[in-house]
Amino acid sequence: MRKFMITGILAGFAIGGTLGLLQGASGGELFWRAAVSSAVLGLLMRWWWRIWRRSLHEAQQKRLQALTEAMSKLPHEADRVSN
Repeated sequence: MRKFMITGILAGFAIGGTLGLLQGASGGELFWRAAVSSAVLGLLMRWWWRIWRRSLHEAQQKRLQALTEAMSKLPHEADRVSN
């Protein structure tokens, strides 16, 4: 999660800085825009990571449950052995 959030922070800083430069902001204002956009994008990336991780976990649990159900439908070893 940290790498994902740091990537969002760096991207946010780059996007905020670039947009500030394109709008002709001064040095201090440019820095504040970049800092705010990096914080916002970092938090959004953290939120997105949690949702993504939860959905991956749920998909894995569903797959495991389907496998368990399929295995329970197989004939048991004792049923296959005939005298």
